[in-house]
Amino acid sequence: MSKHASVVLPNKFDYGYHTEFQRQCSLYIDDVAVDGIIFDFSRVEYLDSAALGMMMMWQRRAAAANKKMMIKGAKGATAQILAMANMQRIFEYI
Repeated sequence: MSKHASVVLPNKFDYGYHTEFQRQCSLYIDDVAVDGIIFDFSRVEYLDSAALGMMMMWQRRAAAANKKMMIKGAKGATAQILAMANMQRIFEYI
């Protein structure tokens, strides 16, 4: 049975969230019981290029650990930014 962990992102997802984002991603990638990480965008109203870069960095680490990364709940301008960055080619949308 697969177990997914969620990282609930803040209203403003930028470099200011770096430390907490890194803490959660590290925790879940190191947990052998977790086989997938969901980035929950349901509260995000703003994200910048630093946020996209952090997502890409952790996606590479997750792939190296044979874990899947997914996006859920993106809407409005946030969904448009993710689409412009072609995140749908890298992350599964659920």
